[in-house]
Amino acid sequence: MTEAPLAPAPRRARLVALPERLVHLLVCLALAAGAWVSVGLHLPWTVLPTAGLLAAATWRIVPRPVRATAAQARGALVATAGAALWAVANGIMSAEYLIVVRDPGFLTLSGMWLVDHPHTDIPALGAPEAAAVSGTVLPDASQAWNLLGDAVQPQGAKMLPALIAVGGWVGGDRGVLVANAVVGAVGVLVVYVLARRLLGPMAALAPAAAVALSVGHIGLSRPAYTEPLTLVLALASVVWLWRGVADRRLSPVLLGAATSGAIAFIRIDGAALAVGILAGAVLALALADGPRTRRAGHALAVTATQAAVLAAGYASAWRWSEAYVERLGDQTRLLMLGYGAVTAAIALWILLWLAGADRLATGARRVLGRRGAIAVGGTLIAGLAVLASRPLWWVSHRGTESSVDRFTNTVVESFQRAQGLEVDPTRTYAEHTVAWLSYYLTWPLVILGILGLGLGAYRAVRREGEWAILLGAVLPTSLLYFWNPEVVPDQLWAFRRFEAVTLPGLAIGAAVAAWWIAARLGDRPGPRPGERERTARRVAAASFVVLPLSTWVAVNPGEAHPISAATPVFVREMGGARDQLADLCAVAPDRPIILAGTSSHFGSLRVMCDQPTVLALASLSPAQVAQIASAWDTAPVLLTRNADWFEWTAEPPVIQRSTVRQASYTLQAIPHTYFDRDYAWVAGIVGDDGRLVPVTPAALGGAGDAAGDAAVDVPNP
Repeated sequence: MTEAPLAPAPRRARLVALPERLVHLLVCLALAAGAWVSVGLHLPWTVLPTAGLLAAATWRIVPRPVRATAAQARGALVATAGAALWAVANGIMSAEYLIVVRDPGFLTLSGMWLVDHPHTDIPALGAPEAAAVSGTVLPDASQAWNLLGDAVQPQGAKMLPALIAVGGWVGGDRGVLVANAVVGAVGVLVVYVLARRLLGPMAALAPAAAVALSVGHIGLSRPAYTEPLTLVLALASVVWLWRGVADRRLSPVLLGAATSGAIAFIRIDGAALAVGILAGAVLALALADGPRTRRAGHALAVTATQAAVLAAGYASAWRWSEAYVERLGDQTRLLMLGYGAVTAAIALWILLWLAGADRLATGARRVLGRRGAIAVGGTLIAGLAVLASRPLWWVSHRGTESSVDRFTNTVVESFQRAQGLEVDPTRTYAEHTVAWLSYYLTWPLVILGILGLGLGAYRAVRREGEWAILLGAVLPTSLLYFWNPEVVPDQLWAFRRFEAVTLPGLAIGAAVAAWWIAARLGDRPGPRPGERERTARRVAAASFVVLPLSTWVAVNPGEAHPISAATPVFVREMGGARDQLADLCAVAPDRPIILAGTSSHFGSLRVMCDQPTVLALASLSPAQVAQIASAWDTAPVLLTRNADWFEWTAEPPVIQRSTVRQASYTLQAIPHTYFDRDYAWVAGIVGDDGRLVPVTPAALGGAGDAAGDAAVDVPNP
């Protein structure tokens, strides 16, 4: 009996292709945005047409099945509809990360700036001259905002800010804030697309659901973290490279190589991911059938294309965030040297294929045979099991020699004291890195994921060389960060290391293992084997939904709050920041800004108010304040929460009072609490003598805390 169609055949085929088509379109848009921002021409009339041309040129890489079954259409429909609902739900709860506490702050603000500007060099507009008055007055802010010449450069690579700025062209500031939730939804789709190739259209929904429902993916997609976009590009490159190798087509290979190289436009450590994908793709081509000359040509195309795009990504990072690249100079040079050495070795091996060197791979496969393939998979499983067991026999510590280590130790100690944990400031908690994944997927899925990766290694050796591409994407950086994550170990911050490839890789691996176990149950002798397999698959499918959902709530009997919810799911991160900044920008529009005492707001005010800004880190005399003001033709406004640092003509009232809510910094668990950071701002216009004339709430039309304040106009000395 045949399945009843969901729709006429052409429409059904388009529906089956839709999840990958949406991934394809987002990747094309990201590539176009990243390319144009790198040359300082990020504008609607450059980015959007280029994305359209790129999508048209690569349109046929996403195939439409000749005969689409109802199951294929149903799976694609569920995946697409689910991703759309996910985007809406998380877009509604998108973060307002406009205060620079961690990376999403400067990335979001860079996106805000790019809505109306073609590049991210922010003109200093007299700030360096104003800051010359004292060593405690700065024209930039440490690390996140760096003065270079007459411009301030935000930290970091630029593809993500360029991409979320496209949301600003559509929906203004709100569009920028929502854009990364859309990226996260496409991340769910690319997990489905890759899993569909391995599991089928309905079973592929299981790992996609696990990623979609994980607190980690939700919490990192609402703010502008780089990891969801990295996930999209990394897994999309695996999908297209796999297709190119399996179908013996060059165009998917080229797009996959370019997409993997473009990770360097997102993250400065992009080479670590790219080189694993490259090695996996070349190994898969070595193991593939077909003429040696064609396979060698495709392998060289992968190598050259990825290397060229990756080099362009690092050149972009150097041009638009020079201080950041220099600050990480030793690590970046080591990474690039490693990438260059591996790439050169791979290229040399490919050139030797014409002399038969590809037999190193095919010969090893023949020698290993079935038992050897089992040994390879078993070794991988055993190695990951040893890494998971480290909390039983090892405690990892960092040093105290460098200033970075000492600072990190201080931060970790503060987290330990806040949670009532044993105080051991030098602990890295690196022995718990595999356990971190269990916070978001739970241990059953992590264990299944490890088993699934072992099965993948077996299949790569035995008969499906394309598995090497997925393993190359997942394993190198996963193993690196399992061993030494080099990150402050609070959650969700530390989990970022595993969001891009480890989380989806384990989710897909877990589904592969679960369906393999279900098939083995069906093979066992006894009555109704088919029913046993179907039941096992239903239980497995349900577990991929129920287990991640179980991490949303914590039950701790005896605690003050015995039931608590995961704050990254139920709390808007940085809620209240947008209104606060809108109020501050309205205090005295069109005036330069002196920000006193609050470095986290330097970029916030410079970008959102679009006025030259200097940062004062200590009290200043009236003469110094007057000297700062002399750098501009218009008297600046001073914004501070430290009124006693300055001399005023009258007692300054609070002109902006607000609360910004954040998830707590939590070690060894998903955050289930939050804290409110209260702000009370005062403002004054700099007078000729350097004293400050207070701005009152009444002068702002009643904003802020107006109780007891007289109505006066904003002064203009």
